[in-house]
Amino acid sequence: MRKILLLILCFSRPSLAGAAAFSAGALGTTGAQFLELPAGARAIALGSAYTSVSGDPFSAYYNPAGLAGLDKISVGLMHAAYFQDISYEYGVFAAPAGKLGVLAVSAQSLSVGRLVEIDKTGAQTGDSFKPNDTALSAICAKRLGAFDLGASAKYIRSQIRASASAFSGDLGLQTKIGKYSFGLSVLNIGRGLKFHAEESGLPTTGRLGASVRLSPKLFVSVDGIAPKGTGPLIAAGAEYGLVSRQKIKMSVRGGYNSRYVSGKLGGITGMSAGAGLALGGLDLDYAWSLYGELGSTHRFSFSLKL
Repeated sequence: MRKILLLILCFSRPSLAGAAAFSAGALGTTGAQFLELPAGARAIALGSAYTSVSGDPFSAYYNPAGLAGLDKISVGLMHAAYFQDISYEYGVFAAPAGKLGVLAVSAQSLSVGRLVEIDKTGAQTGDSFKPNDTALSAICAKRLGAFDLGASAKYIRSQIRASASAFSGDLGLQTKIGKYSFGLSVLNIGRGLKFHAEESGLPTTGRLGASVRLSPKLFVSVDGIAPKGTGPLIAAGAEYGLVSRQKIKMSVRGGYNSRYVSGKLGGITGMSAGAGLALGGLDLDYAWSLYGELGSTHRFSFSLKL
């Protein structure tokens, strides 16, 4: 149980109450924290510095404009094993749609396993429940001249004992100047979830990113992130190609994300690493992240371009 509480602290650190909504004093002001769990093993291995990255179906999570460059039907699926019985799934399907640009749908789900119910005195009631969170998104991205634009509409549902739902949206922009790519997105825009009479705001997040391929083998990316409920955060990552042939590519990756650095967790936090194998239109990716005394997590994802 202590590990579950520490995990919640780790991912809700940017949301616990105080001053301005986007300052470190605003802790505890947002709900639906599962919306901030990252997607795509390649992106996670790069520290989630993915706002300026395009051409990957998982880029829809970080910036809906990242789908505008897709010219083939693309599918992405990810499974993440956290601690205890906590698991997270993410899936996205995207397809070119002529003058409409690229249309996509995505789904994400968090399950924390079955919990024993206790009353106000701490005694077990003999009952149990299984909390879960789900979000479904409809996404549209389009290339207009030198800019890629994207937007999504999202339905969110959270269930503990009772359930609550809400609607939100994402907006994004990407452009390229020479060999540099830039991205800007605002995610989870909308009203919060309301359980009974209390409403908790959504974790609205602004992201600004840049990336560059310094050589055929070396790719570097960096993001500045402003989540509702904390001060500015930074994420950065690098990817190095070990093998690059016509239909086979192998890469190793490393990254850092200051979001997961918390004084409440001992040991090394915020570091990530991973590897990827590309076989024609199929990408297989793995990411490993450190969470201090909580241990490490593993994420596996694959994407397919038809």
